[in-house]
Amino acid sequence: MGTTSGSYLGLTQWQPAIHSPPHLAAIAPQITASDYHDNWTYVNGVFDLWFGMSWPPGWVADQLVRGLQAAGASQSQIDDQVASWNANVNANLLTSWVWQLPLTGFDKFNALAPYYYDWLDHPTYDAFWQALDVEARWEDVQVPALINSAWYDIFQVGSFRNFAGMRARAGTEAARRGTKLIVGAYGHAGDSGTPTFGDDGGLSLLLPVEAQLRLFDRYLKGARNGYEKDPNVQLYILVPPDRGNTGSGFWLSADDYPPPGTETWSLFLSSGGRANTSAGDGRLVSRPPKRAGATPDGFAYDPRDPVPTAGGNMCCNSVLLANGAQDQTQVERRADVLVYSSPPLDDDVLVVGPVEVVLWARSSARDTDFTAKLVDVHLDGATHNVLDRVVRARFREGSKSPPSLVEPGKAYQYRILLGNAGTVFRKGHRIRLQISSSNFPHYARNLNTGLVNEWTADIEVARQTVLHDADHPSRLLLPVAPSATAGHR
Repeated sequence: MGTTSGSYLGLTQWQPAIHSPPHLAAIAPQITASDYHDNWTYVNGVFDLWFGMSWPPGWVADQLVRGLQAAGASQSQIDDQVASWNANVNANLLTSWVWQLPLTGFDKFNALAPYYYDWLDHPTYDAFWQALDVEARWEDVQVPALINSAWYDIFQVGSFRNFAGMRARAGTEAARRGTKLIVGAYGHAGDSGTPTFGDDGGLSLLLPVEAQLRLFDRYLKGARNGYEKDPNVQLYILVPPDRGNTGSGFWLSADDYPPPGTETWSLFLSSGGRANTSAGDGRLVSRPPKRAGATPDGFAYDPRDPVPTAGGNMCCNSVLLANGAQDQTQVERRADVLVYSSPPLDDDVLVVGPVEVVLWARSSARDTDFTAKLVDVHLDGATHNVLDRVVRARFREGSKSPPSLVEPGKAYQYRILLGNAGTVFRKGHRIRLQISSSNFPHYARNLNTGLVNEWTADIEVARQTVLHDADHPSRLLLPVAPSATAGHR
């Protein structure tokens, strides 16, 4: 037996697989995750608010239909009630529902989506999440997995973790050798067009048909078709435009991920203390700071006026809130967004692999958030987001570690794992990094009080200080593939 499909139906492939069913021969999970606390419901300790509030309404509508049908309602009655529910969602989700405090006080899902409140009742990694955690059970998976993800997919981090975990720790040699990874452009986010990166090989929810057929022919039918010798990794590399919104892409094959020979570039944050907005003096430089006590950058984070979401790896209502690649101009005009930019690049830079930000910062709060966003600046001045993530101060040691509040005014190091990139920063473009403390409503706001953010409504303003001196070398870490690899374009 083999299984295939994506998103939630990818979850329902991994869950049987970790119990080693004897009749399962291969799985093909698409755009789905590995740890359902981190990188599904929460992200580095922060509730994924947009997913939490935009995904259940579709299932609520389905349940309304089934309930009304069981009650003998006419089709016109069913249509009217579903239309009324959808109108309510579209009118209130972005303008009212996401602003609700406390999060547990939101009551629209009580009857038909009670699992929403289970998520909020378990803000930390505990037995509730551990029972479903694939990352703790890769050794129990006995069969190969053909994993499909996408750079802009909401669950891309978990997909890459599943690939690495299976290749290293799966329960059989056949499972380890037979697990492969295919990565497209869009996933759940869809092709935003701002910019587009062309056709990544078919519908974003489906694996390339040939690869899937080869998997099942090999492991369900026993065909000796050489599947094990196929590339372990196939990546659709994004190529943004110099001007306008028409980009492109190319497929890159590799034996491993990141591709062998990939090196890490460190770009260090630098400024004269005025990195606020894109008009400020924030820079990304290749040499580490030499002077201690260099003037830091600062901003005030007020949860009542959070930085608005501008694209990203999101699901599930792109009509109300645009997903994927989006221009960053308006966000970068805010004083609570620090902007650091490289000089124009002398050559194409092929970035393939996990991206990380090492941030040294102080806060006036006992708990707060820090956000980081990797941005490409085009020749015409347009911008688009490549990756973004968030970290909660109390989870700075990782979402599976015990939470620990910070001491106000003390400098801490935050390692923000942005996810995985497969993109070309083209000659003449600039690499940019945004630093702030909110990205709303993608991520729920930290209220800065040190209390449980999901259960309380009190708000404090946090004074944030970002350090970038010799003692606190804040930096962006980019995985840069060998220059020869770019020739595959």
